[in-house]
Amino acid sequence: MEEEKIRILKMIEEGKLNAEEGARLLETVGEPSKEVKGKKRFLKIRVYEGNLEKPKVNVNIPLGLIKLATRFVPESARAKFREKEIDLDEIVQQIEAGAEGRIVDVEEEGERVEIFLE
Repeated sequence: MEEEKIRILKMIEEGKLNAEEGARLLETVGEPSKEVKGKKRFLKIRVYEGNLEKPKVNVNIPLGLIKLATRFVPESARAKFREKEIDLDEIVQQIEAGAEGRIVDVEEEGERVEIFLE
């Protein structure tokens, strides 16, 4: 947990986060993660290129950081989600309501994006 706090402080120092965002992240790091049957839950994002089995992008976000993490999604990515009629705010609401399993599975131009809870 100490390593996570240092990363957050470095992000503040580098100007990637403002003080308020950093404070919220630091509070979240200190809170117990949302768990199911004793297991920490994560939002997992995988991006596959072509027919590759191994993802070129592999991101795991603790559920406690979901709301904050969505603030860092670039507008270009949000626009692509909207084109596919995917509402990030709705996804966050579903996660908070206890959704499980695959949330998004989009394939376009030789790339596949999977978002799921585990």
